[in-house]
Amino acid sequence: MSKPRREYQLLGEWIHTGSQAAGTVWRPTAASGNAELDTNEVAEVLFMEIDPPVSATGTPENLRVNLVLDDKPYYYDLMEGTKTKLVCARRQLMHMRQTRFFGQPVFAVRDGSLGMVQATCPKYRKRVSIEALAGSGGITGNYAVRLYGYRYRAEDLPAVANVPIGGFLNLEDPATGRVAPISKTALVPTYDNWNQLPGGLDQAVPKIFSFTRFAVNAQATTPNLIYEFRFETGGVATREEDLYFPYDTEKKVLVIRGLGVQAPANLKNIWVDVGGDERPKNRWPARSDYNPLHFGDASSLFFSFDPDTSGATASFTTYFTIPALEDRILVYNEKAVVRAVDNGTSVAAGGIAVALDGVIVELT
Repeated sequence: MSKPRREYQLLGEWIHTGSQAAGTVWRPTAASGNAELDTNEVAEVLFMEIDPPVSATGTPENLRVNLVLDDKPYYYDLMEGTKTKLVCARRQLMHMRQTRFFGQPVFAVRDGSLGMVQATCPKYRKRVSIEALAGSGGITGNYAVRLYGYRYRAEDLPAVANVPIGGFLNLEDPATGRVAPISKTALVPTYDNWNQLPGGLDQAVPKIFSFTRFAVNAQATTPNLIYEFRFETGGVATREEDLYFPYDTEKKVLVIRGLGVQAPANLKNIWVDVGGDERPKNRWPARSDYNPLHFGDASSLFFSFDPDTSGATASFTTYFTIPALEDRILVYNEKAVVRAVDNGTSVAAGGIAVALDGVIVELT
């Protein structure tokens, strides 16, 4: 009898060459990218890498990428592919090999109830693909997307992943004591129920997914007044950027594990307002001279100038992923929104980039 096995590997690679008009979506053909599984195999995506598009003159071009699992679009993690906001560059280029994982693989689960919010890697049984949206200005440079993760044979799953994922869990916010009770039917991973596990698109409620969202201020800030990254009030340009979560009426839970901001001149603070409570209470500093929540292109943090070229900027880039918060923030049965404020001088539209990640639970 052969030993049970799992295999970490490149699950798919897609390379786009040539131009792509603004507002259009590139959908690779089903057979491209070497992303088809064999019969009776399953897989889960651990992380994504993007080589971002850059124009011939060196200008970063706007790109956004989401997964397609077994021919179904997966919109919970909308990943930025724009060079300046990239948190999933090639691992060699990530500072200290920081990696934005979608979750833990199923074989790493040791506690089934905790596994509900840990084993959130996107899961599929036939094939994986991507959708790549060209943003404003369009794309002229080449770009590439790669997915890495684990591939399993159906007959190996009982030995590789034998802990039932599910049960009962109280999600708690350590700063406020708020608690969200989560109950989900426990499933031992099999080929038949693979897409019903957390991260799978065929889940019964509660549905649990990794969650990533990026936003840019669509309007200039008003000096000394709070700015909200909310679509309905014009704070962001699209619903895909909305950082307002009306979970006092929507039956959802959001666990915010990471928050990032790119701080231009004149930005002062950023925070999350949850039910009227500012998190953190003293707000995060987000200044151009000091920003502990920086994400994306980080070369400016290390190289303000290159003495060998008399002041020229450094010729290579390193990246930061979305900074993890020391304490998670829980949104449940209340409203939450990401807010910022300037230092008394307005920040122009498009000057502030924000990134948020965590886990989302759909209760209905």
